[in-house]
Amino acid sequence: MAQIKDAEIVIIGGGAVGISIAYHLAKRGQGDVAVLEQAGLTQGATWHAAGLVGQLRGSRNLTKLMRNSVELYETLEAETGLATDWKPVGSLRVASSADRWLEIKRTATTAKSFGFELHLLSADEARDLFPLMSPDGVVGAAYIPSDGYIDPSSLTQSLARGARNGGVTIHEGVRVTGFEIDGNRVSGVVVDEQSIRCETLVIAAGMWSRALGALCGVKVPAAAVEHQYLVTETIAGATADLPTFRDPDHRFYMKPDAGGLAFGGWESDTLPFGRDGIPDKFYQQLLNSNFDRFEQHFLSAAIRVPALAEVGVRKLINGAIPVSADGVAELAVVVPGLGPGPTGTDTLAGVLMFAVRDPLRAAGQDAVLLSPRCPPVAEGATVVCRVDGVPATVEVTR
Repeated sequence: MAQIKDAEIVIIGGGAVGISIAYHLAKRGQGDVAVLEQAGLTQGATWHAAGLVGQLRGSRNLTKLMRNSVELYETLEAETGLATDWKPVGSLRVASSADRWLEIKRTATTAKSFGFELHLLSADEARDLFPLMSPDGVVGAAYIPSDGYIDPSSLTQSLARGARNGGVTIHEGVRVTGFEIDGNRVSGVVVDEQSIRCETLVIAAGMWSRALGALCGVKVPAAAVEHQYLVTETIAGATADLPTFRDPDHRFYMKPDAGGLAFGGWESDTLPFGRDGIPDKFYQQLLNSNFDRFEQHFLSAAIRVPALAEVGVRKLINGAIPVSADGVAELAVVVPGLGPGPTGTDTLAGVLMFAVRDPLRAAGQDAVLLSPRCPPVAEGATVVCRVDGVPATVEVTR
């Protein structure tokens, strides 16, 4: 393996998050960055992510991050020359209960305070936008026209080109085996038989982040679980311009996919993955699908979209995804002199529970935190010290 040059910032992880951090650092004039990826770009969990993009969140800062994401998606292809397959088709969220409708109406009030467009619709108006939907039992719906979906792998490759154009070096097939510790600070990353010196280390390795953090004495409250979604065969009316669709009462999400529909949900009985460590060379691999476990989502989705009961299955995808303890993205900077572990280590892991929706611009926010040219700004709900058992080693300013 060729010698890798030292860098001011070393990022471990070549998925959506790591590459996005590198891209945003480069855009801020910080090109002395090296990205280390043990396999190939996107080959951890990014490549099988569903790619729905929803902007409205429970706090102003997170919503702002997601709005910035959409702004980036609208211009990135023109900037780098690589397609991202961004589809701004809008999103539809239906309420199948009175309580959910109350929640959605409150969300609409919040959206207005954020200054972006959201429409409250009747069941029939929602069906006009998504004709495959049954309006039975729908109390109302919310439509956000600027949401959509994107191909996570294409997006990551486009970000990678933008990062390289800004001076970032990206090394694939490079596995981190340890760290050099100088006092209470990470000063180098060990790769095979060489050491790469750095001032700042960013761990953005998804489901591998916990183990990497342990190598340098940093607690990363991230784990991995199995997550399934199904892709149907062709359905009449499942055009590419349908909005993405969510029915939280029936616990599923949905998007158009190659003339059919792709849909999944969060299983109450999903299985942990890699509890005793991620298997060696677990790159671009899927897990055995489990139709019995997925049945709960299939039956719920078929109530709302009856065509699902009459169409064949193209594939059921079961992939391992990294998650945080509470399902919220983690953004943090460990400040020198604070906490029990080595400093000079920034952690960003477990964010892919949001697929591509949160991490890409959240990573951009972390780039702000890492850039000396920009003031530090963070969202308190995303710092790792919010999780029980993780020392409060993070300085957050607003």
